[in-house]
Amino acid sequence: MLKKLVGGHRGSPKKAVENTLKSFEAAILDGADFIEFDVRYSKDKKLIIHHNPDLDGNILKEIDYSEIVKLSENKGYRIPLLEDVLKLCRGKIKLDIEIKEPETTEETVEKTLLLFKPEDFIITSFHDSVITKINNNFKYLKKGLLFDDTTKDHLKERITSLKPDIILPDSENFDFTVNELIQCIHSGTEVIYWNVNTSEEMQKILKNKFTKGIITDFPDAAVKENHCFQG
Repeated sequence: MLKKLVGGHRGSPKKAVENTLKSFEAAILDGADFIEFDVRYSKDKKLIIHHNPDLDGNILKEIDYSEIVKLSENKGYRIPLLEDVLKLCRGKIKLDIEIKEPETTEETVEKTLLLFKPEDFIITSFHDSVITKINNNFKYLKKGLLFDDTTKDHLKERITSLKPDIILPDSENFDFTVNELIQCIHSGTEVIYWNVNTSEEMQKILKNKFTKGIITDFPDAAVKENHCFQG
């Protein structure tokens, strides 16, 4: 049985604030195979790591990074830049880079390729246009299409057109993926589920033959579950 992959969802967010260097360090110590994090722009076009488009109501792409740092440090942590994360993780762990804003795609990839080999990271997104950009400009990179209940309309047609290397459903769509989708996707497509956070979910999804890996808020627990399953 091939080893399943365990990814830390925004690092190890139960041990440190998500999408921070401390959270990523914790995921590395947890033994995760990769970390997942989110990229977007500040007003001054810095590539910042943050899930939501705002911080306490302040729209991040409308304020400069220096102000973003002040806002986050007032809350007890620091929103990092992409290059901070790349330097921390280089040689230690692989990356799942989720593109939140399609306009950041090319710069994100170019900066990552300065420090990471193509086989050591994937680009993922809910946005079809991001997958298209990777197909057109970085054909040698692995790319993944994310979806959940609100974004799975016309999914079979989109997968046929975009030909992602990976599909990434949320854990609530496990039965949908297995029953309705797997037999329809092109050969070789991998499946990684996200928000897999309970022991029951981990066991069920890790045991499924179609599963390549999971992304979880509890990478330490998932590593243990995966080890027990494989062992």
